[in-house]
Amino acid sequence: MNPTVSIIVPVYNAKNYLQRCIDSILHQEYTDYELFLVDDGSTDGSGDICDAYAAAEARITVIHKENTGVSDSRNLAISQARGTYLQFLDSDDWITPDATKLFVRAATEHDCDLVIADFYRVVGERVSHKGDIEDDGVLTREEFAAHMMENPADFYYGVLWNKLYRRQVIADNHLEMDAQMRWCEDFLFNLSFIRHAETFTAIQTPVYYYMKRKGSLVSTDWKKANAVLLKFRLLKEYKELYQSIGLYEENELKINAFVLSVAKDGNVAIPMSRNRKKLDKEDYIEDQLPPGYTRVKHSFSPVYDADCRLLILGSFPSVKSREENFYYGHPQNRFWKLMARLLKEPLPVSVEEKKAMLLKHHIAIWDVVAECDIHGSSDGSIRNVIPTNLNQILREADIQTIIANGTAAYTLYHTYCEEHTGRTAVKCPSTSPANAVFTLDRLEDAWGKVFLDLYPQLDL
Repeated sequence: MNPTVSIIVPVYNAKNYLQRCIDSILHQEYTDYELFLVDDGSTDGSGDICDAYAAAEARITVIHKENTGVSDSRNLAISQARGTYLQFLDSDDWITPDATKLFVRAATEHDCDLVIADFYRVVGERVSHKGDIEDDGVLTREEFAAHMMENPADFYYGVLWNKLYRRQVIADNHLEMDAQMRWCEDFLFNLSFIRHAETFTAIQTPVYYYMKRKGSLVSTDWKKANAVLLKFRLLKEYKELYQSIGLYEENELKINAFVLSVAKDGNVAIPMSRNRKKLDKEDYIEDQLPPGYTRVKHSFSPVYDADCRLLILGSFPSVKSREENFYYGHPQNRFWKLMARLLKEPLPVSVEEKKAMLLKHHIAIWDVVAECDIHGSSDGSIRNVIPTNLNQILREADIQTIIANGTAAYTLYHTYCEEHTGRTAVKCPSTSPANAVFTLDRLEDAWGKVFLDLYPQLDL
């Protein structure tokens, strides 16, 4: 039986990032997929990493080939794919756990040929939410093209990785990536696909983390590209698309301006969105960590259910919490003693007792940071932040109030999460042993005032 989704990842010398990419796929909530890892002649051991994953996971197919470029790699995987839909990732990026689920749900609900989604752009310590289409439901080709013409150079429309494609459209029209192009080949493919697709839909939840690194293929290969060829190819594809839907004449000037800018500057504009931020000049996450630093992923799940009304956020688990694999694991952290006092419950000891106490009173807990560079347990050292996708909880539970446990959690939430959730957080003093100025009694007094204000609406 054929899988619903074929996920395709071209791989070239990506050993420092490949595991994160593959793990994000294998940890998907949606499981009816096959995964193609196409090793494009890597020389850094990336191919061995692919083989190791394939040996442990039957859904993975590894293709080893000589270095002929990303387009040829994608074409080869497409030719072997069996899924109803195609999903693409770059090997140094990763996806949210619900990415494939949300794509398939939208595609099947609306019977669409193309699903497009918001994404996160990761630039150093900045994470910005990128999106464009806010319409729900089914879009016709004309409606989708009208949206696209508002921002014709936007990554949102040009890249492959924030989209889900109906494979039959590709097969029926013999579409493929142009292996001769070293820049904008994905944009050209999308223009061809859109011209043959009938129905479209957009989801406003970010599902993809895009990280552009210094020295990446995107930033170096343009020097080798044929700008004149690209200019005429883009113009041809745009013209054919918009002529097919009767919108070319009114958009001719916009199309020509975009094509000329690409040919002149050798670049596609930084994505535009309702949440656009200024990006740093150094558009990458450092490969080398400072002495004493470790790159750490959050390793345990949030505590919540559909009945939760209050969400308490920490910053990032301490070394002790990471060892214990649960929240506030340091024996001198006052969190669990504080909760027991406020909720008038016996002090929980086991993890299950702690979870039960929180859920009994409709309280969820999680942390702001999903991944970062950190020195030991120091909140002040946290850098190169990947924030937690808090919308997972906000979608599934009717959270009325968010509390940040300490200044670090509050600042990190405000910096990385607030614009995505649309919620402000209430800051309470940290329960960490480092906040020694606050005794347990003082913590109870400060948190108690917040709890008292929230109690009627939260029904704790």
